[in-house]
Amino acid sequence: MGNSTLLKSRSIEATLKWLGRLRRSEEYPVFAFSANSDATIFSTCFAIFNLHLFGRIDSLSPAEKSRWIGRIQEFQNEEHGYFEPSTVFHEDVERNCFQLTCFCLSALDLLGANAKHPLTFVYQWKDADSVANFLIDRGCHKGKGGSGNKAMFLAIFLTYEYERTQDENLLEAINSWFDFHDSHSNPHGFWGQSRNDLHFHGLQNGFHQMVIYEYWKREIPGLERAADTALRLQDQHGFFSPTPGGSACPDYDAIHLLLIAYRNINYRRADVEKSLRKAFEALFDTCDDNGGFCQSRRRPSSLLDLLRLIPFYVSNGGPYLWYYRLRKCLGVVVKDEPYIYTGWTEIGRTWDESNLWDTWFRCSALAEIANSIELEDNYGFRDTNFHQFIGLGFFQKIL
Repeated sequence: MGNSTLLKSRSIEATLKWLGRLRRSEEYPVFAFSANSDATIFSTCFAIFNLHLFGRIDSLSPAEKSRWIGRIQEFQNEEHGYFEPSTVFHEDVERNCFQLTCFCLSALDLLGANAKHPLTFVYQWKDADSVANFLIDRGCHKGKGGSGNKAMFLAIFLTYEYERTQDENLLEAINSWFDFHDSHSNPHGFWGQSRNDLHFHGLQNGFHQMVIYEYWKREIPGLERAADTALRLQDQHGFFSPTPGGSACPDYDAIHLLLIAYRNINYRRADVEKSLRKAFEALFDTCDDNGGFCQSRRRPSSLLDLLRLIPFYVSNGGPYLWYYRLRKCLGVVVKDEPYIYTGWTEIGRTWDESNLWDTWFRCSALAEIANSIELEDNYGFRDTNFHQFIGLGFFQKIL
């Protein structure tokens, strides 16, 4: 494939055309998660996130926006205020419900709307003790897997209701959320005390709390050490995943963390900028020929693959990270699970299948880099939009 053809296949317009082929209703925003997956309210939110990133939401007519808003609002529980999927595919029902609520609130904000009903369930956390109890019960202070998400969900709910009502009790609850996290952070700026909590797991889990610190303009504990960690995790190709070819979430988490450091502290700026340039080229090259983005096109599937990956294991970070990468890749081969299930849809996706989530996260990372440092060619990713609602996707341009 020639260079001009390659760039055309990886253009934003190609991504939007691919997205259009996933639409399953002309009247409402019903989108399949991928070509071979099903359509749910989760995939609808992800489609809206992608359309907004590339400036297509503003082109909707008022009538169409109204239909889209109404479609999302249908999923809100009138009594309690949270949003519920019509069918739950995730084993953690609380996470599934809280996650959807955050996604729906973000999507509605992008459409210029709010939830139809108050988030009355938030008032169970209106004081410091109730906030601390929630965080302790979910293992947030210990860096338990998935606890970063739940800490983030809680802060989003409290912030949304505080901004809506200006209830001082909710502000007190938010301040107690920060007090809890300040007092339990580890030396790397994450949460948890095991070795895992200082590296890949610590960053991927703790990044969710950092998003809240960023929105509220609070000082992140140990941000310099967190930046050091992110730089150590980058492999020789420019990705930040413990498996080859990158992965949308670990890559985005590390890139966004480095951008927080680059924008807010005068620390290793040359190293961070070099890392971000390398990451931009790596992510841009992951675009599929159809215009979408996938988890990874380099899933290891055999013992021979594991041997071939030796340069990847030792690419950066020292003996423990070499071992961690090997262990993760060995797990992928032994489990032999070609499909990824997130609980957002009934049908999983293969590692190399273009999908709405990986596309949004990878394109968001590209756009954030393009709007933070000068690039020889940003391929149109500077002319993008970001969420101003608290949570994933929140970002403010500086260029």
